Amino acid sequence: AICGKSVEKKGLGMDVSESCGDDMMLFLKCACAGLFLQSATRISTTNHGSGHGANRGSNSGRLGPSRGRYKTKVGGEEASIHPTSTLFGRNPAPKSVVYTELLVTKKTYLRGVTQIREEWLVEVAPDFFK
Repeated sequence: AICGKSVEKKGLGMDVSESCGDDMMLFLKCACAGLFLQSATRISTTNHGSGHGANRGSNSGRLGPSRGRYKTKVGGEEASIHPTSTLFGRNPAPKSVVYTELLVTKKTYLRGVTQIREEWLVEVAPDFFK
């Protein structure tokens, strides 16, 4: 729907009667447009010596325990990519993703995950991500 709408009508102006072919960027933008409400951004905290212990400050600049943790754009839930995902354990972890399912067990997981560029969210849903 949003992919085929004209740009004037706040769509992406894509010809949805044709395949994306080899243009993966076009496909990923369309996935972003359809799932923008189910987007999450990696939590990027670094340790700057504020921890306790003898090695205080020795991990300065390294990624902290939140590596691979995400915060959903809607609801602010903290979650991790599900271990069955092909993006699980990726180094570096994707900065932004869209997902099809939020699975809550003892931990909260993102399933059906696709990597996106965060700036696409503003492009495909400007009224939502001002």
